[in-house]
Amino acid sequence: MRQTREKVANFIRENQLLQQGARVVVGLSGGPDSVCLAWMLHKLGYEVVAVHCNFHLRGDESMRDERFVETWCRKMGVTYRKVDFDTERVAKEQKMSIEMAARELRYDEFRKVMKETDAEAIAVGHHEDDNAETLLLNLTRGTGIRGLCGMQSKQGDVIRPLLCLSRKEILEELEKTGQSYVTDHTNLEDAYARNKVRLDIMPLLESINQGARGNITSTMENLNEAWKVYQQAIQTAAKECCCPKENGELHISIHPLLQQPSPISVLHAVLAPWGFNKQQLKSILSSLTESGRLFEANGRRLLIDRENIILESLNYPTVEIHKEVVPITQVHILKDPHFAYFDADKLHGELTLRTPQTGDTFAPFGMHGKRKLLSDFLTDQKLCLFEKERQPLLMNGNEIAWVVGRRSSELYRVDAHTQRVVVAKASVR
Repeated sequence: MRQTREKVANFIRENQLLQQGARVVVGLSGGPDSVCLAWMLHKLGYEVVAVHCNFHLRGDESMRDERFVETWCRKMGVTYRKVDFDTERVAKEQKMSIEMAARELRYDEFRKVMKETDAEAIAVGHHEDDNAETLLLNLTRGTGIRGLCGMQSKQGDVIRPLLCLSRKEILEELEKTGQSYVTDHTNLEDAYARNKVRLDIMPLLESINQGARGNITSTMENLNEAWKVYQQAIQTAAKECCCPKENGELHISIHPLLQQPSPISVLHAVLAPWGFNKQQLKSILSSLTESGRLFEANGRRLLIDRENIILESLNYPTVEIHKEVVPITQVHILKDPHFAYFDADKLHGELTLRTPQTGDTFAPFGMHGKRKLLSDFLTDQKLCLFEKERQPLLMNGNEIAWVVGRRSSELYRVDAHTQRVVVAKASVR
């Protein structure tokens, strides 16, 4: 009994899960795992705030569990909080599974209580067997190194102090200490994926090798150490390849990317958080010579552009134009891309801002009135597709007066006959 408790105490200390004597929110369902967790932390001197979530999914059993938890907390002198959820309604409204709705509801409540009580962490009762089952489930679904590492002892504000114990050790601890618990009959049914692993696959693996469970745990420990090395290497590679721009775009340089030992791993680390899946990443890599090729995920576009892969910005800066009319005698023309100067008497319409449209042409300054397709001009400027689409244009009626920040029109140039000048200044916000 004491040996099991010391094992958990050492695990908490070695993984820096809690400060000694800290207040901690414990999800207490009444099952053996959560009861053992609350019992252990209470006996180890932590201030336990037990939170019981009644999802009202199992009729009388749900009420039985609630009564058991309340009685147990009163007996142990542990702070007790209870919350009721209409889980089926929430799942229907949010268009998610009952299981996912219950998970989100309980963790939202845990975090609410954590904040209200100024607790240090949220403790949940996952143990060694749960972790082995998680690895097997992840294998069947398809996963990378991270998925093979299993659950972490600390993940944000959630801690798992019992990952060092097997289910057998937990049940033995409860028996030795005389701690009762309730059993959720659905955990004994071969109905869900995890229960299939627990009730069918794990016993089969142990019939092949009695040490299967422990060996899986050892493998996860090795993979967790390998994951640390992998993360460091990927972060270094990403820094070598990626360049965030002031306009919010992310540029990934193709040449440095292809020099990496695993370009697809770098792309996955950078682009997967934005919703790009593995098949898309493979397609991106095979399309690096196809400048102009577009990909999309979650409404965000990615462009192959010459020597870069460009991830579209979510928030491009906006341009404002400030205008004033000044006598020619007071004008000092600056060679500054933020300014443009027009002969006020040559302008014939209202000055407005818009972005490019198909077929736009203008007469670039210095070309003596010769017209040019705006798209060709922007290509000559080496702008990517996203920049072309968002290039601000100052319009004089239906005529382009200024490709803002790049070139003004010859049609409105200031010359020897100019009396009044419209000074336009572009500002970015």
